[in-house]
Amino acid sequence: MPVRPRKIIITKPGGYDVFSFEDAAPGPPAPGEVQVEVRACGINFADIAVRLGLYQAAKGAYPLCPGLEFSGVVQATGGDVAGFRQGDRIFGASRFGAYSTRINCRAEQIWHLPHTWDFVRGASFPVAYLTADYALFQVGHLNRSDRVLVHSTAGGVGTALLHLLRINGNCCVGVVGRSEKSTHAGEAGATFVIDKSTEDLWERAEEISPKGYDIILDANGASTLRGSYNHLSPGGRLLIYGFASMFSSTGRKNPLKLIWGYFRTPRFNPFDLTGTNRTISGFNLIYLFDQTELFRRIMARLMKWNSEGQIPPLPITTFPFEEVARAHRALESAGTVGKLVLTV
Repeated sequence: MPVRPRKIIITKPGGYDVFSFEDAAPGPPAPGEVQVEVRACGINFADIAVRLGLYQAAKGAYPLCPGLEFSGVVQATGGDVAGFRQGDRIFGASRFGAYSTRINCRAEQIWHLPHTWDFVRGASFPVAYLTADYALFQVGHLNRSDRVLVHSTAGGVGTALLHLLRINGNCCVGVVGRSEKSTHAGEAGATFVIDKSTEDLWERAEEISPKGYDIILDANGASTLRGSYNHLSPGGRLLIYGFASMFSSTGRKNPLKLIWGYFRTPRFNPFDLTGTNRTISGFNLIYLFDQTELFRRIMARLMKWNSEGQIPPLPITTFPFEEVARAHRALESAGTVGKLVLTV
């Protein structure tokens, strides 16, 4: 039975009460587009930033439907679409709009769902693994000999990073903030796990790799950035893709915490960078959505590894589509592991 076309709308930024549900059926897909009946949509920390009004790419776009990834069944195709037909099971990425039960999207940003995957796994995959692959191979220029430290390895991107580092054969250190997440990090591929709730993060990092790290991936922001930079080896690369420590766990913006985090964030001196031969790079996947050839190339590599059995499923917690506020609250609690997904 067809699902009632609805989407989740944020009229203006705020707390968990800003979500509303709107009956909205998209029109026929335009040339180059595919219409998908959505069965599941992934939740990312970027969605929280959108809800709070802190995501630069969403500025001036409210009211909007958040969401960057989904899975479902093709309902119709526009002109000039090859490779997809009605009834195909797919997963895909979208520059917002994925918190919907039906969506029109560009054919270049969807892929056939592997026959061994369910819709929940499909909706959990694109953002985490596109981000991880882009970070390691496009920005970080990963070598097999590199020693890598990954912060926040219990989350979706952190877990995906560990999976890809294990495939590449790297020695990697996974950092977790709670003891109960240590086992997950080890199973995902961390050679060493640092539980910063019970041990000094940087003291232990130095014990593991006294000469520093070739790559450090940091989505925390002010709480760890300076330490990450100081623990790079000569020629090391610090890759920044988030500022999670600046956000509050209350579901609302905390202006004082944001200001404090902003001023605590280090400003790196270009003379120091050249004198220590270190590199700092920042990136955001949402600004790459027009680079369809890059996305297709990355996903082809990921699907090859998946077909070889090298990418295990992420741990996933599901919530009904109508309980989006509860899902956001769970993600902000820092108590979850892997990915969160809304199911239709």
